[in-house]
Parts: sequence; C-alpha cells; structure tokens
Amino acid sequence: MSRTTQGQGATLQDALAAAVAELVDTDQEKVEVRLRAPGLDDVTGRVRVDLEIDAPAAEQAGTSTDEPDAGQERRTDVPADADEGDDADTISVEDLDEEADAAADFLEGLLDAIDLPGDLRIHVHEDHAEVEIIDLGSGALIGRRGQTLESIQELLRCALQRQFQRRCRVKVDAEGYRSRRLEKLLEKAEDAIDDVLDEGEPVRLEPMDVFERKAVHNLVAQNDGVTSRSQGREPARRVIIETSD
Repeated sequence: MSRTTQGQGATLQDALAAAVAELVDTDQEKVEVRLRAPGLDDVTGRVRVDLEIDAPAAEQAGTSTDEPDAGQERRTDVPADADEGDDADTISVEDLDEEADAAADFLEGLLDAIDLPGDLRIHVHEDHAEVEIIDLGSGALIGRRGQTLESIQELLRCALQRQFQRRCRVKVDAEGYRSRRLEKLLEKAEDAIDDVLDEGEPVRLEPMDVFERKAVHNLVAQNDGVTSRSQGREPARRVIIETSD
C-alpha cells in the first residue's frame, strides 16, 4: 500500500504539534512539542509531548512525561519477554491496520506542513506494522544518526497510545534507514555473542528501540550458551548479552 503527499511549509516543531493534534482530535493549542535540540532543523535529542488530557487517560495510555527526581536512579532489569511485545500481549490484524492508517494520516499531515514530497509505504506484519516514507529526496526526516526519525517515532507512539489506549505497534522508517541500521546492529550483536562465549563477560549493546531489541533477543536465543535481557529506561533502554550458566 502506498500514499503520496506534498504540502505547504511550516517549522518542524509546529508541524509535529499540528500532526499530533489532528491525530488525537484536539486543538493544536493543547499540544506542546518540546524538542531538546540546538535548532528545529537539527533535532538531536528526545522529544517530549504535553497534552491537556485527564490523568487517568494519560496513565492508561502510557503518555506520562514525569522525569526522575534529581539524583534518583531509574533502572529496570527484566527478562526479554516482559517488555519486547511477545505473545503475552497480542494484537489483531484489524487493530494493526487501524493503527497503520492512523500513523499514515499523521505522517501525511507532517509532510504537508513542512512542504516535503513523499510516498508512504505500509506493511502490516503479524505483531507490528511499518510505515515507511520514501521518495523524500533528502534526509531531512532522518537527521544526524537517525535522531530526527527517533523524535518522530516517539511523537507517533505517544499520539497513537493516546488515541487507541494501548501500546503502539507501528514503526516509522524513512528511505530504508531503519532496515540498514538493524542490519548493522545484528552484526554487532553477533560479535558480542562471540565475545561473551570467548571471554565469559557480559556485553552491553547501544540503546535500541523495542523493535530492534526484539530482533537482537531473537538472534541471541538462536545461540547456545548465551542469554539476553533488557536494561534501562526509554530511550536509553539496551540489551545485555551474557552467559546462560
């Protein structure tokens, strides 16, 4: 499935706020997008979304933006199957179609607002959906080391969870960036597996999103003598590979 879009121009911050407001059916004045970055055209940090919604809905949708107190450590060590979207938390194909269509509407609005051409390619898999932006003609939505794309992904996650009151299962890509990154991450994971088997010491991989972590966990599960777990808090959550003894 594909869509084509082209638009009229705005700042990235205003465009993101407008796209979120449209998706969750609220006034743009009620949406504040905070980009931790040197400038709007070079998003190099996390994205924060503030919506004027009731507290129970925010908690149920997982959109809380509370930060830890100064000096407070937030750490979690959980098995891979506790947070990587395994069979314990299934979703129907119909629900995935619905989320993918909503994500495509969000991205169309974003592209229109910042005057970028592009086609949207939608793929629905068994446990998640992918919406890829193609034919952009630039890396404007990818950013340095994919950080603009990560900000857009985080915005979409918050908006979809607010709209559907469930965990977001949609992955956003642009010009095949994520598939290339995943290939490199799996190569690093294979090297880490070899190191763990040779030296017996655990290896901490770089921070990854939930889809990347799941792929790494699946790779580790195919090798005897090693196991993996997730550690940390988004967006710094990462995989640790260690011996299974």
